[in-house]
Amino acid sequence: MREHQEKVPFDYIVDKFSKMDPNVIATTLGIPYNETNKSFELEMMKETYKVFYPSGKVYTASGEEITSYVLKTIIVRYLVNGKGTSLTGKYITYKEIKDGQIYYPNFYKRTILRLSQLYSENKEVFRKNAELVKAKFLEQGDLSFSFDFMKNVNFLFVFYDEDEEFDASANILMDQNIEDYYNAEDLAVVVDVAIEYFLYGYIPRELGMYSF
Repeated sequence: MREHQEKVPFDYIVDKFSKMDPNVIATTLGIPYNETNKSFELEMMKETYKVFYPSGKVYTASGEEITSYVLKTIIVRYLVNGKGTSLTGKYITYKEIKDGQIYYPNFYKRTILRLSQLYSENKEVFRKNAELVKAKFLEQGDLSFSFDFMKNVNFLFVFYDEDEEFDASANILMDQNIEDYYNAEDLAVVVDVAIEYFLYGYIPRELGMYSF
């Protein structure tokens, strides 16, 4: 049942992917496409992946196939839906995107609340792993940094330490161009994956819908 739930959205987006011109995708997103082996090369959280056309199969740089439907789906959705829009350097909240108000309670519980809890237990781990992806540290809150999830997909995490009056908390902002790559439903999963990276220093290969 779980595998079926994860496979359906992947099959749907791969069907759209297979009907697109790969050279148009590469030109739009500004990423390499190898005509010989029919594969795209892109980075997600500084890790390199190859995506084969038209199958949508995804491999790491070392040749390991990604079997997680969650990871494969967000990577192929980037290829299908990405408009190549450059970063604006201006940040918005989840509530400001289309349908963000509707999905915010779920987004809050799944990402913002989870992020704040994990941060309070893993402050130095988060800081160290942010350095690994060359995150830009800012002066908001007690710790804050912006980072590229994929090319032209950028987030800003802000953390506030626990004190005598308040528990530790966090906020998640995203570049204004975000809807040119991911919609409100996608973003809960995308941010989940980013959180996994900051927790472990890499993206776990077997992520599922219920891993978070």
